[in-house]
Amino acid sequence: MYRLALIGNPVKQSKSPEIHQQFFEQTSLKGTYELIPVDQVELEGKINWLKAEGYHGFNVTVPFKEKIIEYLDEIVGPAKAMQSVNTVSIQNNRLVGYNTDGEGYVLSLNEAYPDFLSDVKHKRILIIGAGGAAKGIAYQLNKYAFQSIDIINRTAEKARQISRSLNHSRALSLGMAKDILEQYDLIIQTTSVGMSPNNHEQIISLQGVKPNAIASDIIYKPKWTSFLQDAEQRGCRILFGESMLLYQAAKAFQIWTGQEIKDFVN
Repeated sequence: MYRLALIGNPVKQSKSPEIHQQFFEQTSLKGTYELIPVDQVELEGKINWLKAEGYHGFNVTVPFKEKIIEYLDEIVGPAKAMQSVNTVSIQNNRLVGYNTDGEGYVLSLNEAYPDFLSDVKHKRILIIGAGGAAKGIAYQLNKYAFQSIDIINRTAEKARQISRSLNHSRALSLGMAKDILEQYDLIIQTTSVGMSPNNHEQIISLQGVKPNAIASDIIYKPKWTSFLQDAEQRGCRILFGESMLLYQAAKAFQIWTGQEIKDFVN
């Protein structure tokens, strides 16, 4: 019996339990997936509790994707490169951190718009936000030879930190990004702005966006964020947050159980 969980704050809106229940049914494995809200002061104690209670692993969401690292025995792959963890495996009393955000995002992008990654040389990407999810996504997209992957964030230094780790990238202010919005072929909103119950909120207007650009929001509740509604009205192609959620969850499930998920039930 696998015991899995999601820790963070907030977590009550998460669809992860029903997604992983589908995965258990598809693989004929037995297991549970719980939502565990955690405050800052509880983090270390809750991790030790999960370990002591025999959990096989857990996902990590805001605001702990970076903070969690100090409590882990090892971090590997993209998690190590970008210092951001969204998946933890507990094996032989050791906590190992992974990041499936980036791989999940690229898989969802390729499923929805397979043409986009087939020719990247002259394409530009704008990532809004510089948190753990933004780091994972930027790392994975950086494997492709895009013309640029630019970052904007409220805290400029965090944007610069990501930008310095990428091949061709600039850290921009919100105003600078607005002025050159027509340059971007893919705009990815990675912050929590616009998440329920604050559905009306939006960081950047898409006025001036390139026709047929892809607008992507990793928020999945609501499905149609204010950002995506704005994008649709301006003729953008849309990539919903739920798609990334499914793919990153499948990669996490494979880390925990060794079982690959090939078919998704949306």
